[in-house]
Amino acid sequence: MNKREQQRSERREQILNCSLDLFISRGYEATKIRDIAKQLGISTGLFFNYFESKEKVYEELIQIGLSGPAHALELNRSELQPLAIFEQMTAYIFEALKNYSLTAQMFLLMSQALKSKTNPESVTALLAQFDVTTPLLPVITRGQQLGQIKNGEPLALLMAYWGAVQGIAESYAFHPELPLPEANWVVDILKA
Repeated sequence: MNKREQQRSERREQILNCSLDLFISRGYEATKIRDIAKQLGISTGLFFNYFESKEKVYEELIQIGLSGPAHALELNRSELQPLAIFEQMTAYIFEALKNYSLTAQMFLLMSQALKSKTNPESVTALLAQFDVTTPLLPVITRGQQLGQIKNGEPLALLMAYWGAVQGIAESYAFHPELPLPEANWVVDILKA
């Protein structure tokens, strides 16, 4: 990558990061392109050299947000035991929270986007693909059959697990100075 391409890539990343901050603090609807440009100290015209609209920035951020769980869910296809899948997935998420400050912010953005009734249609279509529950239901059931995961309604167990992960990520977004819990503490929610 030559210097010009590198500068372009860095500016694009700055726009994405700034937009992420503003979308989280103000909401998608309340954030204007001029707010993003002002925060970065650039003109709105320069913004349009990188993105054709605020919606395109939001779409790209949502796609980034969708890629995180997709990676974690790859473990579901592995030969690991059910409880080990949750242990590795939780450890992966917590490592990402610790090492990449944007991870916690992405949890916030995705949570807001999933609750929003005013998303652009393109974002609503992207979010329709977001399902971290269904792929893991068979893992819970198999874990219950093997005696690794406690008995109970599989969907309720997953809700408890994801609720803990989401809550920790959101708390960490606001208080990154606090220590993260051990991954196995969260997995203990599921453990038989």
